[in-house]
Amino acid sequence: MESGQTTRAAETRRRLLEAAVEVFAEEGFRGATLQEIARRADANVASTAYHFGNKEGLYAAVFEYAEQRMAELRGPQEDDADATRAPEERLRQHVTAFLTRLLDPRRPAWFARLLAREMIEPTPALDRLVRRRMRANHEQLAAILRDLLGPDASEEDVRLCTLSVVAQCTFYRHSAPIVARLYPELTPAREIERIAGHVTRFSLAAVRGLRGPRKERGS
Repeated sequence: MESGQTTRAAETRRRLLEAAVEVFAEEGFRGATLQEIARRADANVASTAYHFGNKEGLYAAVFEYAEQRMAELRGPQEDDADATRAPEERLRQHVTAFLTRLLDPRRPAWFARLLAREMIEPTPALDRLVRRRMRANHEQLAAILRDLLGPDASEEDVRLCTLSVVAQCTFYRHSAPIVARLYPELTPAREIERIAGHVTRFSLAAVRGLRGPRKERGS
């Protein structure tokens, strides 16, 4: 009997979580209601409190579920740039992996909508996502760019270069509808290697440009 109850409870939790993913992606945290989530999950509202505590707990569980799904798509070694390679090659490797994550057609559409909602109306969920995932990505990229910029680079140089590389990559995700209308012949998801090569070359040219003027100013 207990095993059957445990199975039913797990199934109810799964349905609530999947319904919450849809509703939060459509309405955002503030617009979503537990009543609508329970209705879509074919469950009662009290079950949300039993499994998640409150709306904030359910929202946090949704982002944990999203991180788990994305980790499954990435695989265990995708983000590990080979430290023995030249920094130029490490940059290309990092950019390629990042673009692959952003443009992977298996990436659930609801994940992009959740992030878009968080950009408009940030909640503590965004703080957790930055702390647990995004900060590590930025720090890894910053280490590569620090090597490329050289020992005289300021932290501001490294920070701004890091953000510039990230911006080039995320553009292809966040502005996909605009890209499709401006350049219908371009399908970024099918041209990741080519785009990664361009972003890498463009960024390396910028880095070389920054190294030269700094030496001149110091002379």
